[in-house]
Amino acid sequence: MFNKFEKNVLRFLVVLVFFITPLSMLGKDTKKWLLCFFLNSYANIFVAPTLASKGYLKYPVRLFPSIFNSSIIYDYFLCSTVTIWFCRSTLKDNWKTAFWKVWLFALPQAIVELFFERQTKLIKYGKGWTGLHSLITIASAKYMIRAIILILDRFDGENPKRTT
Repeated sequence: MFNKFEKNVLRFLVVLVFFITPLSMLGKDTKKWLLCFFLNSYANIFVAPTLASKGYLKYPVRLFPSIFNSSIIYDYFLCSTVTIWFCRSTLKDNWKTAFWKVWLFALPQAIVELFFERQTKLIKYGKGWTGLHSLITIASAKYMIRAIILILDRFDGENPKRTT
């Protein structure tokens, strides 16, 4: 069922998630970072299984295959944690700077996903899906979540200084 390499990768990712996710939320604005995390996870609850059911992405080796159609470690934890890092690093940036910075976070994610697609059974692309599709999807999600956080900050009365 599981290839030894894939099994070891999943174990490593579970341990990694166990440590980096809580550490990513420490410090000032913990509620804001929790919101980033849950917004990203919530979006992935719909996006990843939909893409999997339509045949664009397949996850041959995953945790709890009878329950989840996608990679719960990546979709609900790792991707969400990287979104926290992006939001933390761009909170006071203007939209142009944040637009360019999002690629610094999305590109490594897409490259690792492409590596896993080509070298493992953790993910497989189908129906014309490519690494470019993943890159654009990842970057768009991170940028939209940042926008939601900034909108909520305005309603909450916070107005972080931004350069124009």
